[in-house]
Amino acid sequence: MKSALSIILSVFVLSLWGQTTIPQSIDAILSRAVATETGPGMTVGVVKDGQLIYHNSRGNMNLEYELPFNDSTKFDLASVTKQFTATCIGILAKEELLSVKDDVRKYIPELAFYGDTIRIKHLLNHTSGIRNHNVLLDLQGFDFDHRSYTNSMIEGLMFRQRGVNNAPGEKMLYSNTNYVLLALVIERVSGSSIQEFAESEIFTPLKMTNTFYIRESESVIKNRAYPHYRSGSIYKQPKSLNPCVGAGGMISTIADLAKWSLVFTDSDHRLSYLKDFITQLDTLNDGEHMKHARGMFVSPYQGYNTFNHSGRGLGMRSQFICVPDLNLSVIVFSNSEHLDAVDVSYQIIDLYLEDTQGDEIEILPQRSSAPNLLQLVGSYQELNSDMRMEILVENDTLKALSSFGQTPVPLVSLSETVFARLDSDAVRYSFSNSTHAGADLQVDFGGAIFYFENIELEEHPNQDLEDYVGEYYSTELEVTYSITMSDDQLMLSYPNNIGLALREGVHDTFGANRRTKYTFNRNTEQEVISFEVASEGTVKGILFERL
Repeated sequence: MKSALSIILSVFVLSLWGQTTIPQSIDAILSRAVATETGPGMTVGVVKDGQLIYHNSRGNMNLEYELPFNDSTKFDLASVTKQFTATCIGILAKEELLSVKDDVRKYIPELAFYGDTIRIKHLLNHTSGIRNHNVLLDLQGFDFDHRSYTNSMIEGLMFRQRGVNNAPGEKMLYSNTNYVLLALVIERVSGSSIQEFAESEIFTPLKMTNTFYIRESESVIKNRAYPHYRSGSIYKQPKSLNPCVGAGGMISTIADLAKWSLVFTDSDHRLSYLKDFITQLDTLNDGEHMKHARGMFVSPYQGYNTFNHSGRGLGMRSQFICVPDLNLSVIVFSNSEHLDAVDVSYQIIDLYLEDTQGDEIEILPQRSSAPNLLQLVGSYQELNSDMRMEILVENDTLKALSSFGQTPVPLVSLSETVFARLDSDAVRYSFSNSTHAGADLQVDFGGAIFYFENIELEEHPNQDLEDYVGEYYSTELEVTYSITMSDDQLMLSYPNNIGLALREGVHDTFGANRRTKYTFNRNTEQEVISFEVASEGTVKGILFERL
């Protein structure tokens, strides 16, 4: 029988082994992710049992001066910001200054009435149907590389919109505009700027001394990591730093976000009510449970519930994820878009799951015979977009190939109508005969849903392309589009977008393989008088009238 002393020593050695090997394993993950220390890099924080047990970086936060990341490097959160904007709403709701059931127009009467009441909860969970301003700006020809946009600019743009994508609560369509409008609600209800409100109600109480919403693009932010993107074999630095806040626009550090993570993992935290508010899952109008809560996704991973949200922008990626049952949080930031912050976060979580028996996803064998698989084969097109998805069968295996892909992706059967990617079981393909939410196919990327309809493509559906040539103007976007002919090919031009080749596939409908669709309208004499633009699944019905 072992002595008490030997047992204590054994436990101590095992504990020490675990403490030393996991940090070393994370170091190895970081080294694999960032191949060289001379380029852009990544900073990682791991919070376990209430303590920041790991904080390390690799690479440079600024290539111009070859400055490496350090323990207090400040970085842009991008869409990770949304949970803090939702938090501000949660605080106002607790103080009974507003309710998530309130009509948004109670606070923003300038917003058009679209035929049904859009409530604050619809903004929080992305079911409002409100058009995504990033897409609208792109359709305007906005120069993202050299210009900044502000909240007031986006508000003015939105107040001109005369349509939405769907009825409130019908389906989830991720739109940054929801959170820009929430920022306006916060300011009008609190009487303070969102910067001031968040500072007094969140950052100061939690001693998050290096966290804030930006105020202007020209601000000097000491110790800031700058984004970089790759152009060929060299890196470039985007110069446009938008001061638009709500959907993004926050700066923080690993140490500060470690403090924030305790709100989600410590049930005794004095602000734990905010966790309940942010992670509350609503249901759609048809009763389906959502995966996106209020500024965060609530999604399973290896049998555990996670609270997570990533961020992305030109030249940067961010990820914030908590696994409450493991009392674990992982924070990752990279200042290059080719460094995958999300993938690194899950590799780190896997280290803590190696000795944990979670409920693994059950990949069922192909229960459908080849004839049944053939019923799913066809051409699908994203709703409000020209992105296509070819579903095919090869060697009795269902495969998917998007118009942006090069190789068909094998799918494995989870049921007769639900499939998962062989290389990523978090990506689900759900086929429906009932056209749920107007779609024949839904592709679920961890809670972000993309909707597709089955279409019949024609080789030459439009006999006279000259019908479409002309100038068209949109009052909602205040921009003119020009359509011309060149070598029997329709070409589209608008600011900062010259000579886009339009391809056809359906009568009176064209696309440029940019997730944008142009559908033309004719009068009773069959003359083309206008067209409507739909883009990226989050904008539809933008009317351009022929001049």
